[in-house]
Amino acid sequence: MTLLHFILIMALAQGSKSVEALTQQATEDYRRGNFSAARDELRQALEEAPQNADLWRYLGQANAKLNEMDSAINDFQRSLSLDPQNAQTHFNLGLLYRRKGQTNKALEMYRQGLALDANDPGANQVYASLLMVSERYHEAIAPLQRLAQTKGLGPSVQIALSDCYLRSGMRGLGVKEVQDFLESSNAPATDHFNLAKVLLENHEDDLAQRVLRHAVLVAPDSAAAHAKLGVFFANENQLEDAAQEMMSAVRLAPDSADYSMEFAAVLLLSQRYSTALDFLTSVEERFRKLPDYQYKVALAFYGLNLYPEAITKLDELAREHPELDLVQYFLGNSYLAEGEMTKPEPYYKRAIELNPTNPLYYKSLGTLLRRQGPERVDEAILALRKALSIDAEDVQAKLELALCYEEQRNYPQSESLLEEIIRRQPASLPAHVALARTYYRQKKKAEGDRERATISRITSEEQSKVLNQTQPPSNK
Repeated sequence: MTLLHFILIMALAQGSKSVEALTQQATEDYRRGNFSAARDELRQALEEAPQNADLWRYLGQANAKLNEMDSAINDFQRSLSLDPQNAQTHFNLGLLYRRKGQTNKALEMYRQGLALDANDPGANQVYASLLMVSERYHEAIAPLQRLAQTKGLGPSVQIALSDCYLRSGMRGLGVKEVQDFLESSNAPATDHFNLAKVLLENHEDDLAQRVLRHAVLVAPDSAAAHAKLGVFFANENQLEDAAQEMMSAVRLAPDSADYSMEFAAVLLLSQRYSTALDFLTSVEERFRKLPDYQYKVALAFYGLNLYPEAITKLDELAREHPELDLVQYFLGNSYLAEGEMTKPEPYYKRAIELNPTNPLYYKSLGTLLRRQGPERVDEAILALRKALSIDAEDVQAKLELALCYEEQRNYPQSESLLEEIIRRQPASLPAHVALARTYYRQKKKAEGDRERATISRITSEEQSKVLNQTQPPSNK
């Protein structure tokens, strides 16, 4: 029996003939979607039967359909005052408070309703969701466990339980939930993706990889499954595995621009520039109009040191899409690689205008300005300081800034930065060389000699590594 039929029967049982007719007409109007008429008829019925809790609840539903949230809440509250043991009225109020963004009130209504009817699947689902949104993960476990006993809800409950267990510090239970998912679930690949996302958010990278590998096993012909695993490998810097999975995704979905561009990106990250260019050439007919395609072709040229070709592609792309900051940045880099010391500057500055939060752009500009001569060192310092204000751990920016201070004969400041770099990267040869110069220029001979000895040792170690890598294995 539906709720509407139940309300109708109750109203008929408790009301006069007038109430009976009004309620019946309201039911018909409600069913047809004429909620305004239903509301008017229910109000008339309630004038004769104001103590009928079911009619108040029905009126609340009509007002909710009309997006009259406050009126609906008042109706349900009146119904609840007449019938406080009705769990569904609590749930209805909870839904309205949720729609109004009043999460705490919604939670309280669901808590009270579930105390009356603990096994309502819909209520448990919404209650758990609200608790998770409120980051009350431990409290969400109980309603999720009740949902887990309900058949037909699918693996979404397992995924949510895994998340709550992990976020509540109950890693053993979280891992078990994942294992149960992998062993017993015939879930589609999309559920695997959702679980992997949850695991990555909880820094469970190994488990996420297992889930994504399982997705490929259960759906070997799913391009999305291979692509998700490929992206995972790429983020873990396992570029060879990433390339294999992305290549599978491209083979299964050759018309997908996303998969093709992700595959090209992995090849570029692997510094397989020639392979990347060959692949991009093979899909040119399909994707040549895409800005991302043109950009990746330019990067392939750039990686192959074909700077004029890269400049041609990037310049064309910059004219068509002047909003792309990375295009401006690589145009600057390409001109710099060609030995141009003045052309890169406007491109770096344009990249900064388009994206003022990227420290790389300030660092590149500062490095360029320093190399242009002493008269531009002050500008270089400003750019490099800005880079470090965004990323205080950028060692290369610190080195460039130290060299600027050295250029200005501000040796103590240069020394401080260089010593900080060496504490973080003891084998940084450029930092040791610059620090030795700085010590000697401050008449700190003992410290300078110590740095020279360190430079000799690092150089010798690097040469030994090169020799060991190039010598053929001995035949014994």
